[in-house]
Amino acid sequence: MRGLGITGLLLLASVARPCRGQTLPPTTAGSVDLGAAFLQQPGLAATNVLTAASQLAYTAARYSLATNGVLAVTPQTRYTGQGVLTGSLYAPSARRFRWELTGMTSAFGLSGAAPSFAWQGMAREHATWSLGGVFAGVGGGQVAQHGVAGAVRTAQAGGFLRIDPLARDELSTAIAYTDAEQPIAAAPRTRYRDVVGYWSHRGDLIELSLGTGVRSPLDDGSLETWASGSATFWLTPRAALVASAGRALADEPRGVPSVRYFSVGLRFGWRPARGGGVPLVRQAPGEDVAGRVDIRATGDSLRVVIVRQPAASRVEIVGDFTDWEPVELAGTPNGEWRLERVITPGPHRMAIRVDGGPWSVPSNLPHVADDFGGEVGIIIVP
Repeated sequence: MRGLGITGLLLLASVARPCRGQTLPPTTAGSVDLGAAFLQQPGLAATNVLTAASQLAYTAARYSLATNGVLAVTPQTRYTGQGVLTGSLYAPSARRFRWELTGMTSAFGLSGAAPSFAWQGMAREHATWSLGGVFAGVGGGQVAQHGVAGAVRTAQAGGFLRIDPLARDELSTAIAYTDAEQPIAAAPRTRYRDVVGYWSHRGDLIELSLGTGVRSPLDDGSLETWASGSATFWLTPRAALVASAGRALADEPRGVPSVRYFSVGLRFGWRPARGGGVPLVRQAPGEDVAGRVDIRATGDSLRVVIVRQPAASRVEIVGDFTDWEPVELAGTPNGEWRLERVITPGPHRMAIRVDGGPWSVPSNLPHVADDFGGEVGIIIVP
C-alpha cells in the first residue's frame, strides 16, 4: 500500500533490490499474510476490512521472478484487490557495473468498477561498491481500462547506502519522472515527479521499514506527500506478526484511489535471508584450513590477500576492492594463493572461486545474504 502505482512499484523495486555483487545458488521464498485493516479514503466513510496478501519469489544469478497480490473485503462484501507479476534479467554477476531488464504486469479491481490492467518494461544500469550503489533507468508501457489503453513513460535514478557492514540497516532513495495517458476518453494527461526515501532494519527477531515521499504534479505545481511504516516481529522461523500504517497516493491512470490505512496481521511462510546476526565462523583446533582467507598489511595501504587452498590448481577472488571483476591469485609451493593490492581499511565484501567452480564465501568469514539469493563474505581490513 505504498501508493505509487505502476511506476512506483518499479521505482521501489529498484531502491529495495539493486544489483549487488556476487550471487550463488537459486532460492525460493514466499509468504501469506492474513489480517485486518482500517481504511480511510477521500469522499468515502472509513471502514474496517479483512485482508489477505501473498508473495512468491524465485531468484537465480541471472534472472528472478516474483509475484504478489493483496485482497481487502468489507463487511458488506465489497472488495478491492490487485496482483503484480515481475520478471528481471541481469548481466553476469561479479561486475561492478551491471545492467538489468525488468518487465512487470499488473491488474487492479474494485467493486462496481471495471478492472484495469497494465504492463511496463524498464532498462537500468547499476554501479555498486562496498557499502552502497546507484542506478538509473528508463521505461515505458501501457495501462488499459474500459477497453481504452494509455501510454506510460518513466525515467528514474536512485541509490542505497548500508549503514553497517552486515547490511542490517540501510538507507535508500530514488527520484522518478512519470508521463501517463489515462485510459479514459478525454481524461487529462498526468505528469509528475516523485522523490522517495526509505530506512530499513533487518535483525534477528524484528524487521522495520520507514518510508516517505513527495509527488509534484507538473501541471499545477502542487505537492502531495505520503509516509508509511511497517514492523515485522518473528515469533517462529515460519510465523510473524506484521503491523503497518501510512498514507498511499492515488494512481490515477489505473483508477487506484489514495488511502490512509492501519493494518495488523499474521505472516506464514519462508523467512527471507537476514543480513544481521550472522556469526563469525572461527576455526577450531585441527580443523581443515582449506578455503580460509586472511589479509595482511605490508605498508601504507598495500595489503596481501592470502587464500589457503592446497589442492587447487587455480583460485580467483572477486570483491568491491577488485571492482567486482574476477582476479586470479598467484600460487605458492605451500598451498597458499596470494594477491597484493591497495585496499583501504575497513569492511569489504568478497567471494572466491576454486578451479572454475561456483563462487563461494571463505570458510572463516561471516556470510551476508545479497539480494539475489546468494551470499558474500565480510572481511575487515586492518
